[in-house]
Amino acid sequence: MIRSLRACWRLPFTPARRGLLAAACAIACGSWAAPASAVTESSYAARRGFNFAVIGDTPAGSRDEATVVNVLAQIGREADLIVHVGNLKHETERCDDATYQRRRDLFNASPVPFVLAPGSNDWATCDRDLAGQFGPVERLNRLRELFFESSETMGTITLGLQRLSDTARYRSYPENARWEYGDVLFVTLNMPGTHNNYRSGAGRNGEYEERILANAFWLRQAFSNATRDKRKAIVIAFDADPHFDGQQNLTASDGRDPFAEFKLTLARLAAKFPGEVLIVHGAAPGVGTPPKPDHPLKVNGKPLENVMRIRAYGVGSAAFWVKVEVEPGRKGQIRVENRNAVAEPPRP
Repeated sequence: MIRSLRACWRLPFTPARRGLLAAACAIACGSWAAPASAVTESSYAARRGFNFAVIGDTPAGSRDEATVVNVLAQIGREADLIVHVGNLKHETERCDDATYQRRRDLFNASPVPFVLAPGSNDWATCDRDLAGQFGPVERLNRLRELFFESSETMGTITLGLQRLSDTARYRSYPENARWEYGDVLFVTLNMPGTHNNYRSGAGRNGEYEERILANAFWLRQAFSNATRDKRKAIVIAFDADPHFDGQQNLTASDGRDPFAEFKLTLARLAAKFPGEVLIVHGAAPGVGTPPKPDHPLKVNGKPLENVMRIRAYGVGSAAFWVKVEVEPGRKGQIRVENRNAVAEPPRP
């Protein structure tokens, strides 16, 4: 549901947002009952389709911030919402409150709803020297306070979110979010790229063990709800590359695959889901290298016919973003396009 509307009349609208904001503006003027906004948004996007943007590893330092402003402007003209798959800062930037707050202000200026999944640079590697030698769990808790306490997305237009912290058993995990747009259910998970924050050595993995249980619960609930509500697709967003092919170096994790539970859960749930599943995550193949969709995605050698995976652009590619088009009524309703805000700057 649309939760807030700030300066909506100044925004260029994508097709789905025209119907959505027409209803929202009417509500803001008192000429429509509030519940109609969610109905209008869902039905219009489900009938006509919509676009969303995937970004990650950006900004990688203050030098990228001006570029990100241009990217957000371009996205605002071509897409209806943004999913950031993590790493709102470079690994060499300090994990201090000033950095977090500056990035939060940047994301809040987005002209469309903006959702963040936390990345490894945002908390898991904050104990490194260049990052300021902070405690990772302490920094994760600070991220939760600054970015994930609200029941709404970031951005000048916001959508309502369900958070895992709404469940009594998992009150510590507000970063895991869920929302619906059109006939698609979106889900974010806290799954960082540094071995999923698995720490070698006895007695050091309480955070990891508890979080993978929370992620598994959230994933199961998402598929259950999507099946019950007859959603056409599920989008699952997170930071890490889980190495679906099983070909990763396990030396740093004592020979254990720290993503094994996630991959097994995903494969089991996706096999039973009648719709499409889109995995979006970070860890791009190289600077400026266009991410190529993997379909069908193979998990440990077994192809999942209804699952597609795309990576976001990585560090050094601040001008690039991935445009995902959802087109109802066509077989394979999800299409992917790579965009560049420098080569094709947004028009005023």
